Amino acid sequence: MKYSILAGVAMLALAGLSSCQKANVDPQTALPPSTTTGAETLGFSLDGNTWIPAGQRCGIYGCADNKVEASSYVANGHRQLLLTAVRTDGGRNESFILQLEALTGPGVYRATAGGPGATGGEAGTKLYFANSRQGLQYQSQPGTATITITRLDTVQNIVAGTFEGQLSNLSETGSVQVGSGRFDVLYNR
Repeated sequence: MKYSILAGVAMLALAGLSSCQKANVDPQTALPPSTTTGAETLGFSLDGNTWIPAGQRCGIYGCADNKVEASSYVANGHRQLLLTAVRTDGGRNESFILQLEALTGPGVYRATAGGPGATGGEAGTKLYFANSRQGLQYQSQPGTATITITRLDTVQNIVAGTFEGQLSNLSETGSVQVGSGRFDVLYNR
């Protein structure tokens, strides 16, 4: 009797563990919730697969978890916004940039930056994704992506919104589709 109870408990535990491992997770259910509270989240669907910051970056001063980083400043009379995130789990070494050149408040902003070699240093509004392990870089071209700001609070330093678009390969043909993108961050923290 004692062994049958233990066997039953073990079977239930194994069944519970196996149900936690889903082969094809729906991107909508795995993404962080859409919030506007400064929750420090970012996620999107990349060609149908969920992408969120994960893993760690290690350097001479130790290791730190990969999180979304946000900065905003005023230059030439325009508020700039830069969000960056990295994923270095398993065989991945990927990075993501969302950049707004002239953030004025809630509303829809269309991609304006583009061109070969446009990898994050040039001005403009854009989405950028790189997979360093495969040597691939993708960026939105003018009009191919939108960023919607749902909240901009310059007192509490909160910015939240959504994004989507098609990002073109910068060195060869091809593209990736970014969808269901969302972020809710504290900037300049």
